[in-house]
Amino acid sequence: METEDVLLTLSLLLSAALAARFLASLLRIPELIVLLGLGALIGPSVLDVVDVPFSSLGAQLIFTLGVSLILFYGGLNLSLPVLRKVWMGLTMLALPGLILTAAVTGAVAHVVFDLDWTAALLMGAILAPTDPAILIPLFIRSRLRPKLAQTVIAESAFNDPTGAVLALALAGVLISGESSIATPVEEFIVDLGISTVLGIVAGVLLAATVSSHRAGIWRESSAAAMLMVVTISYFSLDSAGGSGYLGAFLAGLIVGNMEQLGLAMHADHERDMKDFAANLSDLVTLIVFLVLGANIPFAVLGDNLLPALAVIAALLLLARPLTVLACTLPDRGGGWTREEKLFLCWTRETGVVPAALVGVLAGLGVPNTDLYASVVALAVILTLILQALPAGWLAGRLGLMEPAPGVASDAAGA
Repeated sequence: METEDVLLTLSLLLSAALAARFLASLLRIPELIVLLGLGALIGPSVLDVVDVPFSSLGAQLIFTLGVSLILFYGGLNLSLPVLRKVWMGLTMLALPGLILTAAVTGAVAHVVFDLDWTAALLMGAILAPTDPAILIPLFIRSRLRPKLAQTVIAESAFNDPTGAVLALALAGVLISGESSIATPVEEFIVDLGISTVLGIVAGVLLAATVSSHRAGIWRESSAAAMLMVVTISYFSLDSAGGSGYLGAFLAGLIVGNMEQLGLAMHADHERDMKDFAANLSDLVTLIVFLVLGANIPFAVLGDNLLPALAVIAALLLLARPLTVLACTLPDRGGGWTREEKLFLCWTRETGVVPAALVGVLAGLGVPNTDLYASVVALAVILTLILQALPAGWLAGRLGLMEPAPGVASDAAGA
């Protein structure tokens, strides 16, 4: 591809992203739906003005390094003191809960699509992560109870990288032709271990070098240091057999809670890093959904619409409730009420990481990526409409909202 073609494609994608943002605010509908629609419109299936195949270098950079930056930003905004209050339920949701969701969804995919077990479980693993790109802005600004809001946000941040590790482990089995289910289990455990260790090391090093302490040699360049560490750790983890996604998230979590290590960061430097990470995350999210929309295989989706709807119905109506109930039941310290469990059962939007995983798998040459892309695109649209839009209304009906400012004092005065 010539330089002029790259610049033209980038300008068209950015123009479409800005147009989608304007239309979404004007029509008051979820931005990601508009991005998918515009991506499909300008893609090869309709107007054919933009052609960014999943296997292209630009798409692969966005789906790998770009999504790692999103996950770093997700970890950066989580509070360890708050998470300690719900650590058991959160841990259950993020690891065994994600595996249960992938297994139930994959079992249905095995039946309705007649896929072999590894390919079916891979579809379940792709759909299992929830989306911090949607959930963080949705709940941070809401009056949802802090315990519930932090759990939803943290689950989405934790299960994105663990879902990516599981999906990539299953993809490796498909590519290699292995038939034993023990192989992906072993790879998953090894990948988690490698990613955890290297992610923690990267996070501690970054926290020290951008801090206001003596070791803070890059405190004046915190944004550049963040980008360098995420890039190097992704390459290092990929070479070592781990997941850059999980490593980036853990690094962000450590930097965002560096006071737990006895470190501090100058307010201006912290703001620079967070603003840089937020802007990059926003840009990556816009492009991921435009590229996904441009690559929706409409012929495959049309031929498999009913089985795809069956898989998504299993994800929402069977896998998610089973996961929430199984993971909150042992968490006696969490004090989960029936209303909170009901809300969690209906809160699992599909978003940027499943979309990016489809692109990564296509780049690796995994079979059935057209099928995975069509199911993910449909899941994004349906979960946004059915779950994200009515989330505030449902929380209000279940009595899970904090009183509006001034309400308590007015009531007391009366």
